[in-house]
Amino acid sequence: MARFKLWIGASAADTITRLAVQLGSTMVVARILSPEEFGLASMVLGVNTIMAAFIGLPFEESLAQRRKLYTAHLETALFVSAVLTVVSVLISVLCGPAIEHLADAPGFAMALIVSSLLLFAQGPGAVARAIARRHRRFVDLSICTAASTVLACGAAVLAAFAGWGVYALVLQRLLPLVFFPILALGFLHWRGQRIWLPMRWHAVRFRELFRFSWLHLADVGVTNAGPAALSFLVNAYFGQAILGQLNIALRIVDPLRMALMSVGHNLAFSVLVRLQTDVSRLTAKAGDIAAATGFVIIPAFVGLAISTPVLLPMLVGPGWEASIPLSQMLCLGVGLSLPFRFYFSGYSALGRPEYGLISSTLALAAMALLFVLAARAGLDAAAGIAFVSYEAATVVVAVAFAIFLLGRDMVPALTRMARIWLGALIMAGIIHWLYLRDPEIAVSGTKLLAIVLTGMVVYPVAMLVVCPACLRGFIGFVRDR
Repeated sequence: MARFKLWIGASAADTITRLAVQLGSTMVVARILSPEEFGLASMVLGVNTIMAAFIGLPFEESLAQRRKLYTAHLETALFVSAVLTVVSVLISVLCGPAIEHLADAPGFAMALIVSSLLLFAQGPGAVARAIARRHRRFVDLSICTAASTVLACGAAVLAAFAGWGVYALVLQRLLPLVFFPILALGFLHWRGQRIWLPMRWHAVRFRELFRFSWLHLADVGVTNAGPAALSFLVNAYFGQAILGQLNIALRIVDPLRMALMSVGHNLAFSVLVRLQTDVSRLTAKAGDIAAATGFVIIPAFVGLAISTPVLLPMLVGPGWEASIPLSQMLCLGVGLSLPFRFYFSGYSALGRPEYGLISSTLALAAMALLFVLAARAGLDAAAGIAFVSYEAATVVVAVAFAIFLLGRDMVPALTRMARIWLGALIMAGIIHWLYLRDPEIAVSGTKLLAIVLTGMVVYPVAMLVVCPACLRGFIGFVRDR
């Protein structure tokens, strides 16, 4: 119990630190760089994220969920990741110029090559995270993750002041991949553990990892294709300036989403993997985690959405007004799907990554279809509509598989989620009535603080009215942990 509270505390500190430094660095670079540079970075990082998915992430999950892990598994993962990094660099060199020409995006090819070179640390980082998760060293993991983000954001700000343009945004996203394994090696050395492993090919160990890895690889690849596909669609239909507005909107949402998901998945996985021999019980526990986290996640993103007209201008300054409605739609989409993603943590613990692959494939198809329909209908909010459709499709698939595994309907669980949404929307309505109903919204730190404090008071009171059982369930869940 005491150890789990320590993990929660370290994870919370990690989340807060990463959120603060990422938003802080965005505040600086958004005042230096243009929307077109943000748009170009969105396309580069979209492609780069797909490459990164093929290099380390599948092996991390496979190494973390194995019941028996040998050094040869780690050596094989490092070897394959290194080979895939070389392949990614070659693809960038060969395909970058063609993509630059087709997308009419000057500078894309060189930025893609530079970003792909930074992926050399993805494999060692994935192995280090897998080892930390297996040994439940979440404090070490949190410290290394937070410190790597702080260092990377500092370097990105310096790069922006130095006039590096789009490369500052590339460094902001990818330098944490470089710093993390270096810091993790330091912790392993401090604990007296072996820190150097050779990169070797072990065919038997690769086959043992491959069944899980190739499915998870496909899942992660398709999942990471989503942002890239959306970036190129927005660029094709609306241009780089509007794509830059979408990039800024994502930068308001993504730090909190990524921090909550990475920390939450690691902690949830450590609980769920111990139930992997009992499918029904594991799925039910994943539902409990989804409901408990939803009690906090949903109002957090609803509150972020309602405060965006004040928060975003404070963070990035003038010239980004078109990002406000986009950011609000993105916040609501993430609030809808993020709690249900803990079901996929359970499916991963069961060794069934194909569930995630099905979800990401259907969600990608829904996103592309809805974007094209909305864009051809002349809707300015096409990108937001597509994003929300992606998140909604994820929820539908998560619920469908949970019903299949549980063998019963999920009406009580979904009703509980609906009541949490009702409480969060009541909170948002009161905040809007008190602070945001005037056509001209004054932007100030005092108003933002008042919005946050009001939400923290109103939401628990609203939940006492609409779902007191939800509030009791959340308190009980925290106490049990």
